[in-house]
Amino acid sequence: MNKPGTVKTRVWQDESRLATVVTWIATTTALIVALAAPLGYFLLSREAEVRDAAMAARLHAAFVTQLVSASPDDWRQDVGGLLDTDLAPSDVPEQRRVEDSAHVVVATAGAVLHGPVVERAALVTGPEGPVGAVVIARSLQPILTQTGLVALLGVALGLSIYGSLRVLPLRALRRTLAALQREESKAREEAEEHLRVVFQNAVEGIAILTPNHLITSCNPALADMFRYPIDAVPGMRITDLLRPVPGPDGAAALLPGQGETIAFRAGGESFPVEMSVNETRLADRPHLIAILRDITERKQVERRLSYMANYDSLTGLPNRSLFRERLERAMDRTRRSGRQLALMFLDLDRFKNINDTLGHEVGDQLLKHVANALTANLRSTDTVSRNAEDESESITVSRLGGDEFTVLVEDIINPNAATHVATRILAAIAQPFEINGERLYISTSIGVTLYPHEAEDLDGLVKQADMAMYRAKELGRNTYFFYNDELNTAMAERHALEASLRHALERQEFRLHYQPKADLRSGRITSVEALLRWAPSEGPAIGPDRFVPILEEIGLISQVGTWVLRTACAQIAAWKAAGLPALRLAVNVSAHQFRQRNLPDLIAGHLSENGLLPSDLEVELTESILMEDSEQSREILSRLGAMGIHLAIDDFGTGHSSLAYLKRFNVHTLKIDRSFIRDLPDDADDSAIATAVVRLAASLKIRVVAEGVETREQAAFLREMGCDEMQGYLLSAPLPAEAFPAWLADRVDGMETA
Repeated sequence: MNKPGTVKTRVWQDESRLATVVTWIATTTALIVALAAPLGYFLLSREAEVRDAAMAARLHAAFVTQLVSASPDDWRQDVGGLLDTDLAPSDVPEQRRVEDSAHVVVATAGAVLHGPVVERAALVTGPEGPVGAVVIARSLQPILTQTGLVALLGVALGLSIYGSLRVLPLRALRRTLAALQREESKAREEAEEHLRVVFQNAVEGIAILTPNHLITSCNPALADMFRYPIDAVPGMRITDLLRPVPGPDGAAALLPGQGETIAFRAGGESFPVEMSVNETRLADRPHLIAILRDITERKQVERRLSYMANYDSLTGLPNRSLFRERLERAMDRTRRSGRQLALMFLDLDRFKNINDTLGHEVGDQLLKHVANALTANLRSTDTVSRNAEDESESITVSRLGGDEFTVLVEDIINPNAATHVATRILAAIAQPFEINGERLYISTSIGVTLYPHEAEDLDGLVKQADMAMYRAKELGRNTYFFYNDELNTAMAERHALEASLRHALERQEFRLHYQPKADLRSGRITSVEALLRWAPSEGPAIGPDRFVPILEEIGLISQVGTWVLRTACAQIAAWKAAGLPALRLAVNVSAHQFRQRNLPDLIAGHLSENGLLPSDLEVELTESILMEDSEQSREILSRLGAMGIHLAIDDFGTGHSSLAYLKRFNVHTLKIDRSFIRDLPDDADDSAIATAVVRLAASLKIRVVAEGVETREQAAFLREMGCDEMQGYLLSAPLPAEAFPAWLADRVDGMETA
């Protein structure tokens, strides 16, 4: 900031420089005018006299030449009279003379000249060539006198110009500079006021410091930032308020520049600040200006952003990005320690069913419960998800997204430790989770791989754990599977199956086989179940236990299920038209297909298209579908029941059974799963379960069908306990559509013969 005295000195210096320039210009112009006028007059006048003298010389020379021609021998005597005649009159004194060829004056006339003169000569010629010359001399004295007068006028004019160019402009210049000085002073005062207002009202803390860090002044924001009275801050050292920053010599320093450090309030509370230090000069002495900004909120936002970038917002577990970072570090530690680590991939079984039917809010709550169960049961050593400071623990839990979790187990000596952890995970997740007053059950499939025995890099390890997890699902879910080399081949085969399945419908590779059901008392065929089969155009037929789960995973099960329903209805209609006995058609509906809101309309369309009644169709559902108990599920079941379609519960007893849905929905049939029939009548537990199901169904007036009946002893036992129908290889294997009429005819003939 400039001082008033400094500004005045600068203005005076500017004025002095301008005055010098103006004086120089005025003097130079005046001198040029004063000198140019007489000099120009003299030169022009002299040139005129020279020109006139030359003309007079030529004129007289012409007359003398005539004289010489007339009197070659006597012209010298007669030439004087000729010179007396002034042939070219002039206002200045003039002398005329004739010289011979030897420059001897022959005759002269005119005035006697003194002082500077100008001369001009012209040749005189005779018959034999030049004989002399006429010389005209004129005095410059009159011109010099006149030039003096002109010089006096030039000096007067120069002085006038000097006065005009110097005195008047300088006077105007001084007035202008004075006005500018007043404006500058006013602007300076306004700027100083603005700076004072900014200094006092700035949000950032500002301190003026001496080179040894002593605070000479500060604004209110700085005092408020450090919780000091504003009059207590001057005299303090800024380095006493900040965490010392070592300089080049190791001592605490406050160097010009910008950076972040920790500051301390009056009560000792620490907080982060961003500081900018700049050098300046005040009162012609060096000072420092420090600008400090409290960045507590910004640091909190940065921490939140970092958390959001690395942690799952729903469960608080590390996300995929942090999981990969932690896994890479763990692999480095494992290489150094010479031990092993186990990577486990977890995927919740049938989580999508819960998410789609009960809603995403329930699904999210379930994911949080699963995350809590994992972290609580794995020795409470989730090193990342709870922001623990100690990273030396051996188990890390992460969520990759959706219903996929990972568990990283470090410092294991042999695979038994990984087996122990996997077993505990299965047990922890198998416990019921209470959400919104309801108890939900779920399981998980776990893929396990070991490092460094299997993969050598991170991506390979992740891929192996993922492959092992899918293998665990194929083995029936709710289990774990360790990766091995054979799994690569199995996964390649699975991918080939998946690729073929995507084109199976358009290639017309699916077939329907039909397995009959019979009344256990009369032996009469009551209905037939449509069963899906796949015969790829290249290769042998593949069983449904292999390809149906893949159809579910790749999202084609609904599309294929629609084809099954349409084809089976058309087949029943064709048999009815051919005169076969009326048989009810049983069709399995998958959970994914059941969630289609237009399922009742779709079924009604196929029945109407083929001229079938709703009572001609029985829809088989699993217990898990009924257990979902969502508004949409209840609506679909109610519509199907109202249409007159029979409902059957397939594989009864293998899921999470609830007797409530048997009462709530109009269920017509229970199908006892083949796992309870296989060891009848010898297995006491299976006998008790089968008997209980039959009695339960009888009390609810629901028919019971036993699946997988293969021996007469099983059939006799079931008949004796009161089971209504049977289905299985004792009666018939599933038959192609073209073979079923012949089988049915033989069956009817055999019963009539018997």
